[in-house]
Amino acid sequence: MIIMHIKTMALYETIQYKVIKKDGKKEIREYDDILLASTKTVINDNNDSGFSNIFSYISGNNTKKEKISMTTPVVTYKDEEKEVTGFYVPSKYSKQTVPTPSSSNVFIQELPKSKYAVIKFRGYWTEKNYNKHDQILKTYILENNLEICSQRLIFRYQPPFIPGIFRRNEIAYQITNYQNPLV
Repeated sequence: MIIMHIKTMALYETIQYKVIKKDGKKEIREYDDILLASTKTVINDNNDSGFSNIFSYISGNNTKKEKISMTTPVVTYKDEEKEVTGFYVPSKYSKQTVPTPSSSNVFIQELPKSKYAVIKFRGYWTEKNYNKHDQILKTYILENNLEICSQRLIFRYQPPFIPGIFRRNEIAYQITNYQNPLV
């Protein structure tokens, strides 16, 4: 079993996880409970329509008027006809201590401890790039007889001003039936 804990990426805290299987750019990971400060907005071509709502929240637009550190990645997924954009809440907060959003546009959601199939890739945030890697990951999931139990999650680690070749991106699906062969 390969184990990796990611704590920081440059200056930002990053979601922690364990890699339990690695196949090139594809991994099976286990994440503990994750808190996201999220917003639902109209879908746009840049997948960034919710960023300003969440940035306002972490800048102090919360009941504690507390500034919250930036984290990575920004998580996006589609929910019906809306796009959900979420920032990982720093690990110093629990569900009980995280500041409550002042705006009704922002909500705190918890993703429970789960396993995910993930593919890492570089490049611009385009549907063409996402779909290319999504298909590779879905083929891997199918070939390994895994069962998807979530929508497609997109993880973006760098800001939009970073050239595409330097952007770390990931697509993830929660899976339900992964059996670790070493257990």
